[in-house]
Amino acid sequence: MREITQTVCCNDVRFVVGRNALEVLRELMGKIAVFHPLWLDPTPIRKVLPEAEYFPVEDGERLKDVNNVLVLAKELFERGYDRGDTIIAVGGGSVTDTVGFLASIYLRGIRLVNVPTTLLGMVDAAIGGKTGVNFAGIKNVLGTFYQPSLIIAELSFLDTLPQQELRNGLSEVIKYSIVLDSALYNILMGSKDEIMRKDDEALEEVIIRSASNKLDVVAQDERETKGIRIVLNFGHTVGHAIESATDFKVHHGLAISVGMTCESKFAEELGYAEEGLVEDTLSLLTLYELPVNPDQLDPRPDPYKALKALEKDKKRRSDVLLVPVPRRIGAWTKAEIPVETFKGLTEQCLR
Repeated sequence: MREITQTVCCNDVRFVVGRNALEVLRELMGKIAVFHPLWLDPTPIRKVLPEAEYFPVEDGERLKDVNNVLVLAKELFERGYDRGDTIIAVGGGSVTDTVGFLASIYLRGIRLVNVPTTLLGMVDAAIGGKTGVNFAGIKNVLGTFYQPSLIIAELSFLDTLPQQELRNGLSEVIKYSIVLDSALYNILMGSKDEIMRKDDEALEEVIIRSASNKLDVVAQDERETKGIRIVLNFGHTVGHAIESATDFKVHHGLAISVGMTCESKFAEELGYAEEGLVEDTLSLLTLYELPVNPDQLDPRPDPYKALKALEKDKKRRSDVLLVPVPRRIGAWTKAEIPVETFKGLTEQCLR
């Protein structure tokens, strides 16, 4: 078992990864509320926290309605939870988004613990403090920045994770390696067999390095005001456009994989990156059998719909897009690329 602690603004965020990492939950004091998806068996947590109260909730976008937050807050209030108590979010991004938002507004902030159950959650969704719920049918209109005090990556949750979902999470790990961590890139290149068979030591290494990379970025720019946290969006500008163009039928990690391929090509074509970056990116993505062109996606994204989605990208500032571009493996810079230029490059990449 391994752990790191990072100070983010005014809070210490502790990240623990390993088999039997759930044992750390025994350290919690006071009343404990555990929120988990209806489909998830909370027995592993119940064995550690038999006295906690368990709240099964809907998963996905159905959970993320702001009215559901008010229902959950009413439950906590009626059961007498105070600021010395803890709520735990178990599951994927929709649960950590919603329960994190709940934690941030209940009594102006109650202790939050995230327990992600997928690799994607362990290396990305559960880290960073972003919360968000939907309002008036629009995604993530309401949200806060609120850091969990503890994040637990329990490896036993990955034992039954399908290989495709493992690759889905590895796409985000690869992202960190390309723009932030050349040592992680080398580890990924040399440890494919161990990672894909879910060797505990190999998984601990890539998860702890990914978490450390993200927490370090978040500590420098928690609220995205300094132009540093933008690095976490590498591959996501094109990737999000692909998701939108396929009505979110393409898994996030697969869309981001093609997005990283495209954006690496843009970096070389526009003169930001050293020669060889695209080849290095393709080598790693291909090694893990991740898609590198739109023909490998099902359904194939409609380029016209993708370009329309780009026009509404949150990183747009007037007529430019603020995007992170890799310079070489492990290094990046921020670029202001005219929207029309970015759209032209995207169209070329997705044809």
